[in-house]
Amino acid sequence: MADLSTLTLFHDPTSEPSRAVHWLCIETNIPINIKYTWLTRGEHLSNEFLAVNPLHQIPAMQHDDFCLSEATAIMNYLTDIHGCSDKWFGATHRAKAVINKHLSWYHTNLRKISTLEYFLPVLLMPAYLGMAKPSVNEIEAKLNALHDMFANLDFLLEGKNFLAGSDISAADLLYACDIFALRIDPNFKQMIEKYPNIRGWLTKLESRPSYELSHKAWDHIVPQILALNGGSKGSPEWIADTCEKVIG
Repeated sequence: MADLSTLTLFHDPTSEPSRAVHWLCIETNIPINIKYTWLTRGEHLSNEFLAVNPLHQIPAMQHDDFCLSEATAIMNYLTDIHGCSDKWFGATHRAKAVINKHLSWYHTNLRKISTLEYFLPVLLMPAYLGMAKPSVNEIEAKLNALHDMFANLDFLLEGKNFLAGSDISAADLLYACDIFALRIDPNFKQMIEKYPNIRGWLTKLESRPSYELSHKAWDHIVPQILALNGGSKGSPEWIADTCEKVIG
């Protein structure tokens, strides 16, 4: 097993993929040094961070002189060097293929439709930066696409505890973090109500002790964003300030 004493995760708990990496580390007891890098303070644009990831995205990782970005790549690397890749990314050729299928679907469907096209422009950016929301017609179209995606995900979960079958995988963590982000939508419960397989699956994931540790900061922020009722506090730095009080 590799020496992890010098491994640093550049992490912002308000980032969905970053939460997924942190969640995996908690699940697997992988020891990491967390360097909180707050997006709402612009710390992802600092010279220090750009030396690790010139694309200025969270999460990122540094292990000695090796730097890596992209959540799925980091999760693969961490489980490889920690000797638990089989559990999280598949122990056989077919198991690996199934999990890779779900990881591909995550990038081209769930994250694209849920987070990039709906969550960010409709919910997060208006709350963080006071940006104007898309038009009513645009939001309706985005919601229709979101529900089409959820219907497909509900089908993918039919008769299974987790995406790849009876056992949890890295794909489950990535998917769930993006969906839990939607809790800043005041209509989240109604939105998810019609998808029993998704609801049951989310309940299983949320019941894991690792969920609370990995989502502590985000779950603390959610009701405060909801209380803004579609407005913002101006500068988004309050997000980082508030999270720091929770994580210590």
